[in-house]
Amino acid sequence: MAVFSSFPGAAAISLSALLLCSAAALQGQMEGSGSYQPRFEPEDRDQWQMPDSVVAALGLKEGEVVADIGAASGYFSRRFSPAVGRSGRVLAVDIDTEALGYLAVRAHAKNLANIDTVHAAPDNPHLPESRVDLIFMCNTLHHLPARVKYLAALQAALKSGGRIAVVDFFKKDLPVGPRELAHKLSGEEAKNAFTEAGYRITKEFKFLPYQYFFVAEPLAGK
Repeated sequence: MAVFSSFPGAAAISLSALLLCSAAALQGQMEGSGSYQPRFEPEDRDQWQMPDSVVAALGLKEGEVVADIGAASGYFSRRFSPAVGRSGRVLAVDIDTEALGYLAVRAHAKNLANIDTVHAAPDNPHLPESRVDLIFMCNTLHHLPARVKYLAALQAALKSGGRIAVVDFFKKDLPVGPRELAHKLSGEEAKNAFTEAGYRITKEFKFLPYQYFFVAEPLAGK
């Protein structure tokens, strides 16, 4: 599995370092902590997350580059991998090196060689400039500090015609996701943040039972 071999200048982590991190994560899982798959991929998640429908709705093409910000265990990164094909890339972005290590091992085991891991800072995803076709954020937007500034800065990573897709939980009591409403953004709050950051909402999907799902593009038409 390549780790940023195609994107010089970005924040890379060596595969060996990630594998060492993953060993700690997997050991922690055995001891009852650091349980990345159970935490981010409960048995019923596919039923309500509908990942195949989400990926299909995005209409990804062979050779495209997708940045999955807040990739965690790689739930969506692993699904983007076949969607963009061998000539495409998936940048799995997270601030947690143990999560990235766990993801790296799983991707390697499944021979998903087009997944690159990216160690982000809380205020900077460390994406290469003008190289990304789609930035994807699932259950991540509500975590971002100074989100309008963060979203505005993401425009630099997008290719001409690039877009950002957001999936996040409705701001109400739900049987899944964060329990506290303070840890959620409403769909309107999310879309308003994009508008303030210089985007327009171009698509909205309504098929997810507990989450909103929309696509935004830069107003400048980059």
